[in-house]
Amino acid sequence: MPKNITFEQAAAVPCAAQTALQALRDVAKIKSGHKVLIYGASGGVGHFAIQLANYYGAEVTAVCSTSNLQWVKDLGAHYVIDYTKEDFTNNGQKYDIILDAVSKTTFFSCLRSLAENGVYITENPLYPMYHPVQLLVGSLIGRKKAKLHLTNPNDMDLEFMRGLIEEEKVKPIIEKCYLLDQIVEAHKHVESGRTKGKVVLQIISQLECVDP
Repeated sequence: MPKNITFEQAAAVPCAAQTALQALRDVAKIKSGHKVLIYGASGGVGHFAIQLANYYGAEVTAVCSTSNLQWVKDLGAHYVIDYTKEDFTNNGQKYDIILDAVSKTTFFSCLRSLAENGVYITENPLYPMYHPVQLLVGSLIGRKKAKLHLTNPNDMDLEFMRGLIEEEKVKPIIEKCYLLDQIVEAHKHVESGRTKGKVVLQIISQLECVDP
């Protein structure tokens, strides 16, 4: 566990941070100077992806809602796009990497926004239902590639993230902590699609609840 964060923050790291790390480093082969667009940039995976893309020297464009624009800029995004007001696929910009961290786009919808050798990455191949066909076709034709990333939890990546966190190059952000008996509210909050960073469940034992 990194020595400079809380237990709650540490609990927020393993899945989301490793997902962002592996998608950018291993799947997209991110390099300094790459132009990276992160769709769903204010969420659990997205907020780690912003910080990691910065660490690797990329130029980061974050797509999120109006209320989170300044927040993602503070995390390190160089440019921000409010998806409620602008469709990034129509702005004429080209990106080396498009990471859809919330599974709201498709490969074909992002094609014209990819650079010649650009990579589109999604975490959910089944949304929408015709997306698997696009991923298959995209992997076979052209230089623009569609990639599916399924996280592979491992000790080495956790150790790598521990180092970045202790060096204050990456920081896990928690929007809200819920107690275990509030798990329904927690799920509703996450399913709203408007989380800012991570939501964490706190499991408190009966001994901790006893009034001395």
